[in-house]
Amino acid sequence: MNNLKRLATSAVLSAATLAYAGTALAQTQLDFWSWRQEDVKGYNQIIAAFEEQNPDIKVTFTAHEATAYNTILTTALAGGAGPDIMHTRSYGSLEVIAAPGYLEQLDGKIDLSALSADELLGTTLRADGHVYAVPFASQTVLVYYNKDLFEKHGVELPATWAEFKAAAEMFKQKNVTPLANGIADGWTAEVMAGAFMPNFYGKEYFGEVTSGGTDFEDARFVGALEKLAELTDYMPNGFEGVDYATMKQLFMAGQAAMFVGGSWELPGFVDSGVNFDIMAGPSAEAGGPRMVATWLDGGYGVNASSENKEAALKFIQFTATQPFAQMLSDKLANVPAVDGANISDPMLAKVSSFHAEATPYIMLVAFRFNKPTGSSLLQNGLQELFTGKKSAAEVAKDISDGIKSAE
Repeated sequence: MNNLKRLATSAVLSAATLAYAGTALAQTQLDFWSWRQEDVKGYNQIIAAFEEQNPDIKVTFTAHEATAYNTILTTALAGGAGPDIMHTRSYGSLEVIAAPGYLEQLDGKIDLSALSADELLGTTLRADGHVYAVPFASQTVLVYYNKDLFEKHGVELPATWAEFKAAAEMFKQKNVTPLANGIADGWTAEVMAGAFMPNFYGKEYFGEVTSGGTDFEDARFVGALEKLAELTDYMPNGFEGVDYATMKQLFMAGQAAMFVGGSWELPGFVDSGVNFDIMAGPSAEAGGPRMVATWLDGGYGVNASSENKEAALKFIQFTATQPFAQMLSDKLANVPAVDGANISDPMLAKVSSFHAEATPYIMLVAFRFNKPTGSSLLQNGLQELFTGKKSAAEVAKDISDGIKSAE
């Protein structure tokens, strides 16, 4: 009799085990690819909050190397593979994967009402006017500065271009590298242009050059390039070979007084322990605007070939909500695209306040749709400008000719 009871109990337990295993196996697995290696911890925390509310969905976040990400993603998608959900870059980079049909159309399937038309523009395919990703955050070009070095050497915080150069000269005289930035990675040179050039070419230039009212040989743009070239004397020794990682290390180690970068650097610099603050690029002259270049960094898209599209769309809907925006602000120090987040971090709130004098990050927003891209032309030109291979006028002509020939 006891043996029968044991057998019966064993059968019940076996049935329960199989039922549990069946439930576990029924959990939908989603792969989420990104280039945001610095945000792995934050995204895993955000994903955990989603999974708590959706225990039937498991999301695995994989961050690839940023400069290789586009190639890795497009190669996978072209082969009918790739992740279920993905970080997409914006504007022209979005079109590369949206136009061939790799992304699921989202308008009509996702509630996008918490996003502005300007934000959605960065994830909209121009050819059909449909939205293919949920915008995630804006990015802002900033000047970071080491508060300890400014205090130690008695250098006043600059507000104008003349004051900025004077401050840089003071640091140079005291054997402190004024600017950490190098040009080995061309995109970091473009970031420098975004920090300083708008205050010289002015508020109206973007609208005029994008509408065809002028081109890049405009005296305002050439003059802005000439001003930017004046910073060569304040960059690290051997700046031609200084890459992004080295730039950051110079600043975090207290070997450079200032670093020109994006708002995405905030969490990393906080974690490094460097005593820093931020400022907008200096005005061209006293009383002038101090504009910051901004852009939509990217979005969250769904693989049109995903076998788990329903679950993927459920996660993407989550990214278009205020609770997600709040976590993006709190955990990743991003200014979220979705309205309604309370930005409590003082540094991030300062970034947001700079947007009162914002201008589009010109090449990314308007000239990355064709080849050669405006960014590639500008980056190559800046490397030639900083090394003295070409004048500002020559660089401007190359950019203008390249844009006009782009297909």
